[in-house]
Amino acid sequence: YREAELTHGRVSMLAVVGFLVGEAVESKTVLFNGEISGPAISQLAQVNPLLWVFLGAGIAKAESIRAEIGWVEPKDVPFDKPGQLRDAYVPGDIGFDPLGLKPEDPEELFGMQNKELQNGRLAMLAAAGFLAQELVDGKGIIEHFSS
Repeated sequence: YREAELTHGRVSMLAVVGFLVGEAVESKTVLFNGEISGPAISQLAQVNPLLWVFLGAGIAKAESIRAEIGWVEPKDVPFDKPGQLRDAYVPGDIGFDPLGLKPEDPEELFGMQNKELQNGRLAMLAAAGFLAQELVDGKGIIEHFSS
């Protein structure tokens, strides 16, 4: 469960940043020719469908790498223990640390992951709040800050 919660927390943290950045830079970026506008909840539907292909392929590749790192191959797992993690695998640690922030001490790593879990839980609530607020009144989150 720790693995799942870390993963969902990381996705939620990215979603919250995406909500705020997407609304803050709408029609000011050359990335999509300035054609995407409105509340963040409606922006993804305005993106070129070709992006969905690249997005899906990227997610599939990332998830297959994560599965290869963390999970025992299905042929080597007893039928009553599906989804068994590798013994040496630490939940959430897929070896991606380009800034060198991961502590060497296992206790420090556990503490850092606990902080990440707490921030991820907060981000899950924030993302749900953003979605609800935009569905209720149709205004973007940034609009609420400026009014």
